[in-house]
Amino acid sequence: MSDIAIADKKMPAASNAEQNGPASLLEIISRAATNPQCDIGKMQSLLEMQQKIQERQDIMEFNTAMSDASGEIPQIQKNGKVSLGGKGGYSFARWEDMDKAIRPILRKHNLRLSFTSRASEGGVKTIIGIITHKNGQYQTAEMDLPPDAGQGRNAIQAVGSTISYAKRYCTEMLLNIVRTDEDKDGVSTVRPQNKEVITPQQKNAIVNALQKLETGPGQILSYVGVEALDDIPANYFKRVMDYLEKNMSKRGIKP
Repeated sequence: MSDIAIADKKMPAASNAEQNGPASLLEIISRAATNPQCDIGKMQSLLEMQQKIQERQDIMEFNTAMSDASGEIPQIQKNGKVSLGGKGGYSFARWEDMDKAIRPILRKHNLRLSFTSRASEGGVKTIIGIITHKNGQYQTAEMDLPPDAGQGRNAIQAVGSTISYAKRYCTEMLLNIVRTDEDKDGVSTVRPQNKEVITPQQKNAIVNALQKLETGPGQILSYVGVEALDDIPANYFKRVMDYLEKNMSKRGIKP
């Protein structure tokens, strides 16, 4: 399983003294500034408090926009097809379908999605997805991937395929997007029929690891492409646990 990470700015709880918001505090600062006997140290403290209050309000506005946008985004059908010759094939959610579904919703809620990248060791490329609100608050998701050197691809095409792949997964992590198989009757069935899923014991192992990491299952569900832990295919269990245990090791947490 590729390394994935998600980060955002955290919002501390507001104190009772800050409930009135920046407008009233700015009035106090403005009046104090006209007083020649004003204490410069106290003025600086007031300005810092005003900045903190404004930042909290910006974060609340950002979180509301993200919540509203995520609630409006539909499941994305896996319209892309890949053939593996005699070994079968698989379907996937195409980036163009995902972009078409989310772009107007993000615009409606004053959000913008962008991407950047950086080179990592061993030829691995880190793709970074960034959701930014018009007030400047943002959230990021990262994914480390080696070049996707598939059959018939040159070096440039391999990098392009890697970027496209990572953009989809970073977007799914940021917006909790669920991929679904095409259903001509208009009713999606997320759990594949006749496909073995993880056992209750394996689910408990995943839940315990998530609890130790103090995180939810969103990233795992987005990676696998299911809505619930119960729907994780059995052949994904080892990859999921390897990823969780690697993150615990990085943070000094015993598995």
